[in-house]
Amino acid sequence: MKPSREARAGQRRNQRGAALLITLVLVALVSVLAFSNSQTTRLQQHLSSNEHASRIAFQAAEAALQAAEARLDAADGIDKLAAVCLGGAADTYEILSAEALEEDAHWQDVAEQGAVANFALSTGLSLSRQPRYMIGCIAKTAIEGYMSSGGMVKGQAPEITDPRYFFRVFAVGFGPGARMKRILEARYVY
Repeated sequence: MKPSREARAGQRRNQRGAALLITLVLVALVSVLAFSNSQTTRLQQHLSSNEHASRIAFQAAEAALQAAEARLDAADGIDKLAAVCLGGAADTYEILSAEALEEDAHWQDVAEQGAVANFALSTGLSLSRQPRYMIGCIAKTAIEGYMSSGGMVKGQAPEITDPRYFFRVFAVGFGPGARMKRILEARYVY
């Protein structure tokens, strides 16, 4: 016996409801996948932006180190190098002992008190803060094992050695917007 028309119409209505339910579940699944992919993409863009800002801050800090080195090079000679330390500028300070060298916390102040180094980006971006540096003049007594030597004899001729000067330089660079900051340290002997 063949099912009646009414029985067939009831089966179709049930099938239409099931198809709608399956379609809604599939749409919800696709929406969840699309949302999670957009979150992942947004996170990757944020990480990439932070990495770029970090690189710019590092380059700016390196430029500040180069500016400090140029300042030390420009003060070549015994009296001039001593003048760097004795000038009393806010961006220089003295380190008189090994303990002071070990516990030096001037890196915390370099962002506010350091000398400004000029730095420009080739990409056309501008920095909200220019990089800065601070020079610490290290006394010979703070260097473990340092012995100042008098004249040396090479062959038959005496050779007079110049005294050495020791410096610690802290440099800070900022990324675009000053959200990212990188601090570098270098030590120089002249």
